Amino acid sequence: DVQTSSSNIENDTIVVPAKKEGFERVFINENCWHAIRISGGMLDKIKYIASYQTKPVSAITHYAPVERIEPYGENNKYKVIFSQAAQLLENPIPFGNATPGSMQGSRYTNMSKLKNSKTLTEVFAD
Repeated sequence: DVQTSSSNIENDTIVVPAKKEGFERVFINENCWHAIRISGGMLDKIKYIASYQTKPVSAITHYAPVERIEPYGENNKYKVIFSQAAQLLENPIPFGNATPGSMQGSRYTNMSKLKNSKTLTEVFAD
């Protein structure tokens, strides 16, 4: 049972879809993101958050280190508070030829994969 090298890298980043208005108002200006569903097993592992901006941008453009994650409202949702302001990715990652609907909800990856991927499909490849 041989595992590929990438599957040995633990996911430490949550990528969240964001519409322009909410992205600017909350992700950039409030240094947080809220009402995110996060599976219980991932709460202690998330060290970064990245934002996928929906159309017309259609790319992962920013990321931020996570200071803490706290419960937010009802329905097992969470608020992620950044330890510093979101930073622009050196090379934003376009949606490209990813499967339609790939960014309807939050997804997990890891920061090294995020920083080395050229397309959305690579970010989430196993």
